[in-house]
Amino acid sequence: MGIRFILMVNKQGQTRLAQYYEYLTIEERRALEGEIVRKCLARNEQQNELAILEFIHLLVETMDRHFGNVCELDIMFHLEKAHFMLEEMVMNGCIIETSKQISSLQYN
Repeated sequence: MGIRFILMVNKQGQTRLAQYYEYLTIEERRALEGEIVRKCLARNEQQNELAILEFIHLLVETMDRHFGNVCELDIMFHLEKAHFMLEEMVMNGCIIETSKQISSLQYN
């Protein structure tokens, strides 16, 4: 099974970026996001998958290169650009780009 959705959430549990790769109604998305946030905030450091952590690290590094030390406000005020970066890295729920060099070149 591929990636079904990607969420970027701040420490207060507010969704700042959401990308879905399957159809869900707004109500289903809200319920799912609430459940995921509750579970993630309750997890400890040893409960993360390494491959996903590597992808998250690559995404943040790519945004850092583009925005210069990315922060929550960069994502909020440049949401379209953040979605574009994500769409270049994930297609139909599958990670298609993992190269730091290629990812950083596309957005400079």
